[in-house]
Amino acid sequence: MWMQKISTYYALGIVFVFFISQLVVSGHSISIDKVYSISKISQGENEEIYKIQDIVAQNQNGNTSDDIELEGIVTKVIDGDTLDINGTRIRLALVDTPERGQAGYDKAKNFVESLCLGKKGELDVDNGQRRGDRYGREIGVVYCDGVNTNAKIMANKMARILTEFCDISEFSKENWTASQCQ
Repeated sequence: MWMQKISTYYALGIVFVFFISQLVVSGHSISIDKVYSISKISQGENEEIYKIQDIVAQNQNGNTSDDIELEGIVTKVIDGDTLDINGTRIRLALVDTPERGQAGYDKAKNFVESLCLGKKGELDVDNGQRRGDRYGREIGVVYCDGVNTNAKIMANKMARILTEFCDISEFSKENWTASQCQ
């Protein structure tokens, strides 16, 4: 009976190692978003019964790509949709927050400051807007300590989607934009 258990675990281990080695050999990066758990659910007279349960891991940042082009400390927050990482000015892709003097400006700016200021920032530049904007800012999704800032500010209803850029932005089909970028 214990030999059967060892054989089962051994076979699962071989499959897992083979899968990972194929990804590494082919040059793919991997992001594990499911974890499998094997647990004993009952024991009969001559056999033990196990079930395999997949547990979906919560990936807070949603970033499963190798598209991070800039990382560093968020040194300044200009407003709810603009910040600096290591002195590089960045505009959050597809996100529009109130400007100075408009209702909601302070709330949006303070929210982004609490989420990002002084923390590790990572920029995934929007492939559809690689030239930046007319003010010389990079445009993309910013992750602050692994949290998608663009998605967070939208989820907290402090911004609107700039629908005029939906046709060119690589992020227009993300969960946080899809309802308005159709």
